[in-house]
Amino acid sequence: EEEYRRYHEILEKLAAFDRKMSKLPRQELVLSLAKCDPHPEPTRIMMRGNPHVPGEEVAPRFPELFGLDPPDIPDALPDARSAGRRRVLADWIASAENPLTARVIANRVWQHHFGRGLVRSPNNFGLLGVAPTHPELLDWLSLWLVENEWRLKPLHRLIVTSNAYRMSSAATEEGLAADPANNLFWRFDMRRLTAEEIRDTVMYVSGRLDETLYGPSIYPQLSDEVLATQSKPGENWHTTPTNQSARRSIYIHVKRSLTPPELSNFDFPDTDSSCEARFNTVQAAQALTLLHGDYMQNHAKYLAERIKQDEQADNIESQVQLALKLALQRDADLDAVSDGLELIDKLQSAHNLDADEAFNQYCLMVLNLNEFVYLD
Repeated sequence: EEEYRRYHEILEKLAAFDRKMSKLPRQELVLSLAKCDPHPEPTRIMMRGNPHVPGEEVAPRFPELFGLDPPDIPDALPDARSAGRRRVLADWIASAENPLTARVIANRVWQHHFGRGLVRSPNNFGLLGVAPTHPELLDWLSLWLVENEWRLKPLHRLIVTSNAYRMSSAATEEGLAADPANNLFWRFDMRRLTAEEIRDTVMYVSGRLDETLYGPSIYPQLSDEVLATQSKPGENWHTTPTNQSARRSIYIHVKRSLTPPELSNFDFPDTDSSCEARFNTVQAAQALTLLHGDYMQNHAKYLAERIKQDEQADNIESQVQLALKLALQRDADLDAVSDGLELIDKLQSAHNLDADEAFNQYCLMVLNLNEFVYLD
């Protein structure tokens, strides 16, 4: 009986603590490192992994492969908060003399634009990795990056304005015979937009993209079916109001057990492991998401509203032209406009849709065009 009474006393205390905790403001930052020792104890090899059998003392070093002198780690000042070893490592990683960092970054940026890097194994530049297809180009881009103060935006601009990036994806018999894998980049490998690019582009075309920088993460609206995949459905998923959720995908809160379908269906990387390069699949769930998902249905309506508000789009033909121009970033050809008008007429006559809903469905079709989803 005493233990039972004590048990209920503890439960009451826990409930009181929970009530106090609920009144505190929401915690946004978590301290991940509470203590730094400016004078750490020597590090030793633990013989056979046994912490009670210390062996030879080891000190911070650079990989012997690079043939560099040992790092110079100055003695910590009396009022220092840390030993300064991590700063020495960081300075070496970002040093112009480091032959690897700039090459890895340049390769990653190239991979972002072309779908694959000059080194096809971006996580492995060693002997077990794949040799670069263009070693001189990789070296040149690396040096260029360092000389331009490690700024990535100029590197992006340099690559997307290059002749290699502006190549057509059209193949030729001679090219396919000489280089079927396109290792030499004699043409552009057609690629589908990434999950984030599709979501952001749909919002941009519909006129709903909020380009505000910085700030907290957003929690997109998820269906009950998606939330049910959690062990505790919906727990800690604080859905952001619609008028605040149209921000770029980089601001989406990523929860390992809960990924929005408009991202997961388009090869969003696994959240439990490092992803050096994403898979690029074509599967039924992608088409179903683009055609029937609430996200696409809603933004098709937003696109239709944006077009109807344009003073120059004062008739259905000009509205079809503007829809194609906004989505494809080029003037619409006559055949495409004719097909669009025919589809809208069929949606009204054969499927009994009113004029507004028929145009909404036409805008949805435009957002499903291969030319919208793929880069060629």
